[in-house]
Amino acid sequence: MIPIFSSLDMMQRALQVTQTAIQTTGHNISNANTDGYSRQRVNLTTWLPYPGIGINAARGAGQIGTGVNDDAIVRIRDQFVDLQVRDNSNQNGYWNSLSDAYSQMEDIINEPTDTGISSELDGFWQSLQDLAGNSGTSGTGTVVLQKGSAVADTFNYIALSLGKVQNNLNQQITENTKLVNNYADQINALNTEINKQEANGLLANDLYDERDALTDKLAQLVNIKVTKVPSGGNPSPLAEGKYTIEMVDQNGASFSPAATLVDGAALTNNHLKSVINGAGTSSPDVKVSMVKSDDTALTGQNPLTGFSGKLQGLIDAYTKDYPEVLKSLDNMASTLANEFNAVYQKTAGYDSGKGLFFLGDASGTVNAANIHVNSNLTGSDVKANGLKTDTDGNLVLDTNGNPIPLPSGDNSGASALADVIATNLYPIDDPDDPSDPSDPVSEKMTLKSYLQSLIGQIGVNAQSADQFTSNSGTMLAAAQNRRSSISGVSLDEELTNLIQFQHSYGAAAKVVTTLDTLLDTLINKMG
Repeated sequence: MIPIFSSLDMMQRALQVTQTAIQTTGHNISNANTDGYSRQRVNLTTWLPYPGIGINAARGAGQIGTGVNDDAIVRIRDQFVDLQVRDNSNQNGYWNSLSDAYSQMEDIINEPTDTGISSELDGFWQSLQDLAGNSGTSGTGTVVLQKGSAVADTFNYIALSLGKVQNNLNQQITENTKLVNNYADQINALNTEINKQEANGLLANDLYDERDALTDKLAQLVNIKVTKVPSGGNPSPLAEGKYTIEMVDQNGASFSPAATLVDGAALTNNHLKSVINGAGTSSPDVKVSMVKSDDTALTGQNPLTGFSGKLQGLIDAYTKDYPEVLKSLDNMASTLANEFNAVYQKTAGYDSGKGLFFLGDASGTVNAANIHVNSNLTGSDVKANGLKTDTDGNLVLDTNGNPIPLPSGDNSGASALADVIATNLYPIDDPDDPSDPSDPVSEKMTLKSYLQSLIGQIGVNAQSADQFTSNSGTMLAAAQNRRSSISGVSLDEELTNLIQFQHSYGAAAKVVTTLDTLLDTLINKMG
């Protein structure tokens, strides 16, 4: 039979265990609003029964329970849900960065509005139509110059504004690369501390939470695979171990060689290094590679591509989406200038001494950023009548070698200039190279149709990015809600547990009181 003093020892453990449960409940309640906190609970197990198994065991009706033991304080976490949160966070990070980049692009393009490039191009075309209809009025030439300048200024504004956003993307790539490295440093430091605590049989629940929160943030930036490595020493069977974090591609496949960002076994970590080439050009390039934490090279490492996440989204926007739009604008501005100038030279207002209508830089190259109207021109240099040509379209010259203007009232020159914008077809994206017979001519379209197509494509891409952002955001929210339902703190549940533990503590205290009465009877009232 168990002595009364053993029963007191049993109730002492009951009071201590219940107090631990109350303490843990209070910890949960205190951190109900703490980001990344996972609720904890005390694992209760029965103490060793009496008598133990053996040849000298006391004989009786059977084993008698000897109370309760707090086996461990564990956090409530579901690894599968964590994986879902990180995968969806990675996708959402990628599409959100693209959506933001396209949103800024749409704000700059500013279509359809009365101040966008499409409206300005329509105004330019209308001024040429007015010139054709008022061939005897010199004032309309001034309007053509003004409207042409408005088109050029709009090209300049859009190109320069897109360039500024692209430069901002450049900086964001650098900053987010540093952020990845910062997270890797912190996770490695937590691995080191967790290893020390687990080696002594402890469960570092709060450190686990901090490490998982950092891992979630890291997963939003790049796609990762997390592997647990057991700690040394004498860890508890419930210990979660150290994290080895490897960067993987968008399909979850490892790079060759493996891109290990955090090595849990060696308690070391590496860094990412982003090298941006061709900044400010039409073909920028970003090389992302793995290096040691001191920025020295790792043997055999190849550039990392297609790792999804926010960093990949920024890289794609910087190296693909923005350069493609800028190139299209450059092609359009160049085509407008070259074709308009070619027709302008066949109008009565052209003066070789003053130069062409549209100009570019000093070398003669025209793009969206530098296109402008020749400041030497005045309204009298823009005339509706054309120059006399032969049946083959060649200019007819007078005896002095000068072109012969058609009579006043002719509007062929203004009409031809207007046709450059809205009627004539050009291979804008891939002009034919006459010196290369194998060079095919790309699809031809009018400048106006090309602009509409470009604006439409930007809108489609932006809408697609928005849709994927919304979809991935919905899936991320659903995964986070599942995690919250498992790991989050419910104050109602914790208060219910508190009442339960309070009654358990009171009941255990009552047993102690009863045992005290028994001892008083045994000692003071017998004999």
